[in-house]
Amino acid sequence: MKHFLVFGTHPDLSLAEAKAVLGDIQPILSGPGAICAVQDWDGAVLQNRLAGTIKLGDIIFSIPVTQLTAVQLADFIDQHPRADRILFGLTVHGGSPTKRKTLKNLPIQLKRELQSRGKSVRWITGEKGEIAGAAISKMHLDTEGYDLNVFIHGDDASVGMTTHVQNIDAWSERDFGRPFRDAKTGMLPPKLARIMLNLSRPHGVLLDPFCGGGTVLMEAGMLFPELKLIGSDIDAKQVAGAMRNNEWLVAHNFLRTEDLARTQWIVSPVQKIDSHIHESINTIVTEGYLGKPLNGHETQLQLDQNKRDVEAVWNDSLPILSELQPAGSRLVCIWPSMKSAHGVAHVNCLPKAEASGYVLLAEYGYARPDQNIRRNIIILEKKG
Repeated sequence: MKHFLVFGTHPDLSLAEAKAVLGDIQPILSGPGAICAVQDWDGAVLQNRLAGTIKLGDIIFSIPVTQLTAVQLADFIDQHPRADRILFGLTVHGGSPTKRKTLKNLPIQLKRELQSRGKSVRWITGEKGEIAGAAISKMHLDTEGYDLNVFIHGDDASVGMTTHVQNIDAWSERDFGRPFRDAKTGMLPPKLARIMLNLSRPHGVLLDPFCGGGTVLMEAGMLFPELKLIGSDIDAKQVAGAMRNNEWLVAHNFLRTEDLARTQWIVSPVQKIDSHIHESINTIVTEGYLGKPLNGHETQLQLDQNKRDVEAVWNDSLPILSELQPAGSRLVCIWPSMKSAHGVAHVNCLPKAEASGYVLLAEYGYARPDQNIRRNIIILEKKG
């Protein structure tokens, strides 16, 4: 059976995350979505794990775009009754403007077709004709209604029905509800932390050598109960805050009490971390130092100095971290790009990484339009 995933605001990064979790899939891409054939598909487990996927579900049939009609969709709903009153959403993904135009009136046609069959119907839609994941959950379209998705690829259209939606409330609670948050040192979004973890394909012992408030370790603790976790930071205040955040996870039922024993905490600069760790580190996932906070008015000279400061930290750290990792291990980190009204500066530590025994596997960007920092997610692997 074929399934689909609909990605969030960074589809390339989300697709890479999905491939890291699902294996060597050959997806059909359609707009911000992907269709794939996966045998061991567990929608609930995947939706919980994939931070970059806002919803997913099953493909119910495929047909040439020009032959898709509201009657076919109404027949499917008739054959799969859920409630006396039918609530549905319908989103079209991908395709050329011409092909999308042929389906412009499909939702209202479906509503009228269902009404002609004596059904009480409500069409749920958003400002741009799309329906947000939060609305799908609020209206229970994934359980009691129908969230239909039409994916145009070439001359064909695949119709899917959403089975699971991202839990926005849980993500928000872990981001804004945790007791320790330090805006001055930067706050890694939990979603991005989880994406980085999935890209790392972690096993054995996982280290965050710049743990800050512990976002990476919070997500790793929930997602990978088999891992031993190590969090380290030069700032004792940050380590204490990370420990508080982990205890908060237990209090709010995100973690079990026994999970706390899996995490070792270290106060140390990275340059001396090897004196505290006496085992191989299979996986390193960390945001690292992003430089001084920016206000958007820095001169090019200031941006360049910020860039050099970040590179100095990484150039000192990479040889130490490499010594901790066996061949084939991954290091997933962030090397930022900085911008202001007067220029840009890009951190690049690849020469030092390669000299330390790493090879670059991939790089992905993560940024919001209103931010002066672009987080470039770097995936390195220790050479054999």
